[in-house]
Amino acid sequence: MKVLIAEDEVLHAEMLRGMVASWGHAVTVVENGREALEAAACRKFDLFLLDVFLPDMTAMELIPQLKTLQEEARIITLTGQSSRETERKLRELGISYYMAKPFQRDELHSILVHMAGRPRVRGRHRTTNPIINPT
Repeated sequence: MKVLIAEDEVLHAEMLRGMVASWGHAVTVVENGREALEAAACRKFDLFLLDVFLPDMTAMELIPQLKTLQEEARIITLTGQSSRETERKLRELGISYYMAKPFQRDELHSILVHMAGRPRVRGRHRTTNPIINPT
């Protein structure tokens, strides 16, 4: 998969880049919403890994704009400031997964394996592969 990571904390961005690339995915890293939109306007991504609170905008502001550019791309949000209200708002925007930081490496890996094996069909996932539930 082609994955765009939007994360403003350098250590987190590098950790995510290393993990996702080691699992065989092509990775692009940006540090704010503007750069994410610029990248999405130029290249197609299968997945966006978004920090919820970027320096120039929140994921709630960014996601509708990304979906305009790449309607079929899937989105995983990551946040160190998790709340039920934030999660509810993001789910209403159609994200695939909501993850609170810190998260387990195996959990993210399982989600990406699941997503890579389940291509989108007319805006929905195929139902032939079982969902992987990380423990």
